[in-house]
Amino acid sequence: MRFALFGVVMMLVSAACSSAADTDNQGVIAPAAAGSESYVLGQTVYETQCASCHGIEGEGQFPDAPLEPDITGRYGAPPHDETGHTWHHDDDLLIQIIREGGMGDPINFYPMPALESVLSDAEIEAVLAYIKTMWTQEQINAQRERTLAIREQQP
Repeated sequence: MRFALFGVVMMLVSAACSSAADTDNQGVIAPAAAGSESYVLGQTVYETQCASCHGIEGEGQFPDAPLEPDITGRYGAPPHDETGHTWHHDDDLLIQIIREGGMGDPINFYPMPALESVLSDAEIEAVLAYIKTMWTQEQINAQRERTLAIREQQP
């Protein structure tokens, strides 16, 4: 009985200390596997924090004209699916944008709010892993290589 209780406690401690998102052996966040804990968490975070601007399917704020300004002259939130440019950015920059917000030019863009005080690190990683499920395999590979190349340049 004592051994079984110890095993349960160790599993809970391990789960609490681990990231929700899976990473590869070089620390790049992998796309979440459908139905996994990371996928469910990422999908939930995306639907509650991101979809109102970026679209429920990642299609962007103005899916019919994502590269065109609206009547106010501002550009909407970009698509996160394969039609967008999110995959052009490395993991660390995407995490920074989620934490700190983005597009500091409110005249030309609808600014993204900072979510650092709203989301945990695990939730941020999970939502990024979920967004990556919207990309093609070629985009996933290119984004992974970009992440590794940028990290190699850092001191």
